[in-house]
Amino acid sequence: MSKRKQPTPAQQAAFYLQEHFRSITGVVLAGLLGAAVLLGIQWLQDPYRFPLRIVKVAGDYRHLDRERLQAVVAPYVEGGFFGVDVAGLCRKVEQLPWVYKATVARSWPDGLTLSIEEQEPVVRWGERAYLNRFGEAFYPKVTPELAHLPMISGPEGHELAVLEKYRRLSAALAPLGLTVARVHLDERRAWRLEMDNGLQLELGRADTWPRLQRFVNAWPTIFADRSDELRHVDLRYSNGFSVFRQAAGEPVANSKNPKG
Repeated sequence: MSKRKQPTPAQQAAFYLQEHFRSITGVVLAGLLGAAVLLGIQWLQDPYRFPLRIVKVAGDYRHLDRERLQAVVAPYVEGGFFGVDVAGLCRKVEQLPWVYKATVARSWPDGLTLSIEEQEPVVRWGERAYLNRFGEAFYPKVTPELAHLPMISGPEGHELAVLEKYRRLSAALAPLGLTVARVHLDERRAWRLEMDNGLQLELGRADTWPRLQRFVNAWPTIFADRSDELRHVDLRYSNGFSVFRQAAGEPVANSKNPKG
């Protein structure tokens, strides 16, 4: 068998230089390619090459301040068609108190469409905020045209729980012809209701639904005929309730002391 011929030192040096040259060439080409891509991106993002000329705002909204919205959008559209920060624009618009959700779409070659879903207030949350249908609070400027909305209140972080309680209470009292105008959960976790006719119900902390059912059951025989005189019903008793009527001015029915 013939022995394999070993490369000479000169051949080894030539091979090393060839491989080294290939590595350098690869690095240079990669660098040139990266620079070309970077320059291409910068060229596309140049607002003078692809300026935005048409900005549309889509959506059905009644309360959103158009001038304030324009002030938020203006700095972003200066970036041009490719340079506009779509995600940043959405985040900024969604910080406006009347905006629930915002989406942005480019329209080639010079358009931008901003779609807005406005907050839908279902109740007032205290004196300074509203809740949407998901129980999320938002804090726009209070407007008189929404003064008709029911007001619910409670400790911070209990917005959804109080909203759900309001819905259940409203459904239970509606067959009696009573409309809940206010629901309050205090720091002791006691519930108090007020109807749109001024009638107040004290439910306390425990057994709120059995207590409310007791009131509902008693309504036809005890309250219905003189409902216009009712001002306050305290249901925080084990087996009964106390009633305050405007005409008499005194409690007409009592049981043991309220349990809370």
